[in-house]
Amino acid sequence: MELSQQDKILIVVGIIFCLALAVLSPYIASGDPDGLEKSAEDAGVGEDVESAVIESPFPDYTYEPLDKIGEIAVLLLGGLITLALGLGIGYALKKSN
Repeated sequence: MELSQQDKILIVVGIIFCLALAVLSPYIASGDPDGLEKSAEDAGVGEDVESAVIESPFPDYTYEPLDKIGEIAVLLLGGLITLALGLGIGYALKKSN
């Protein structure tokens, strides 16, 4: 099945939008905790890092030595990994049919 020109344009626009969001989000995101995190702090249920099965390679979506650039890099890396996994699953499902 071949993608139409309209589908290709939609995919490219979606990728560009995701890249722009990843680049801009460290500058427009609030430094205050969100509702879920604030509620957990109020209830005394903090982040229990020591009991984690796997430690996050980039906690809080950042790479500390690079400050804002580190946040952008981690967001772009996460987006690329998600895109690659989605494409891989799509091709695997396509071949199984």
